Amino acid sequence: MTIGELIRKKRIEKDMTLEDVGRAVGVTRATVSRWESGEIGKLGRDKIDDLSCVLGIDPLVFILPREAITPDELSLLNAYRSADPGIRSSVRKLLDLPEEKNDIFESAM
Repeated sequence: MTIGELIRKKRIEKDMTLEDVGRAVGVTRATVSRWESGEIGKLGRDKIDDLSCVLGIDPLVFILPREAITPDELSLLNAYRSADPGIRSSVRKLLDLPEEKNDIFESAM
């Protein structure tokens, strides 16, 4: 899935028009359409932040090369980030990764 396809998919999931997204992000309807079509491939940092918030897309999707993170990996990352500290700590132990500073703090309590 391309970035443009993801933008379109999320916009439709949120029942938003091109105009709705454009207004929320501070661009025209035509600009949003060009993002979706792939005509504009690079977004400014401020637009990445705004679009991520409006559509609920992780900003890493816009920054990392497409091959760097798959949709499944992104889902796992989002699930990990939203998990409670105990679950994150268990995942890190399972994968033999060092504890996060927050996990260490939580376990000391």
